[in-house]
Amino acid sequence: MIRNIIFDLGNVLLNFQPKQFLTRFINDENQINDFVAKVIKNELWLNLDRGRISLDDARDEYIAKFPEENELIITFFNHWKEMLTPINPNINILHELKANGYSLYALSNFIEEAFEYVQNRYSFFNLFEGKVISSEIKYIKPEVQIYQHLIKTYNLDPEECVYIEDVAAFLIPAKNLSMRVIHYTPRTDLRKELRKIGVKI
Repeated sequence: MIRNIIFDLGNVLLNFQPKQFLTRFINDENQINDFVAKVIKNELWLNLDRGRISLDDARDEYIAKFPEENELIITFFNHWKEMLTPINPNINILHELKANGYSLYALSNFIEEAFEYVQNRYSFFNLFEGKVISSEIKYIKPEVQIYQHLIKTYNLDPEECVYIEDVAAFLIPAKNLSMRVIHYTPRTDLRKELRKIGVKI
């Protein structure tokens, strides 16, 4: 029986669409794609997720590495947290699951300062029984330690858990630990997928 519903945050409960967000500042698609490849796909961004470097220090390192993008890097770092807005249909499901007696958890790769921002801004974080955030424990998905940390910290039985995640590769460790998993995409009917595995929603 499923008792615990574990949610990823980015693109499951919160929007994270840097290419779309950058159109607020520039309209050159090639420049946007190039910028995302340099910044979001960079090892430095993973170190932010891992809590090894602050946002300010990372910004300075990006500027030093890509001086031609100086202006856009500064603009992006001043505003990027603004794109982390709730995906409201899934927030509604979160509330319903809580009302139906399920224990809710968050398991996410997330930058420390950004997580502080969203947690203070959005009240739905109060619905969680527990949260495991990569920058706090210094492991990132898909490293198995981050999943094990969630299980151990909150004394969860993996067979009583379902994990909802938008990155397919990040579901593999959860599945290997005997959790049920749902690969969430913009086309996923989350309510329907939860009902398929016996969740009351």
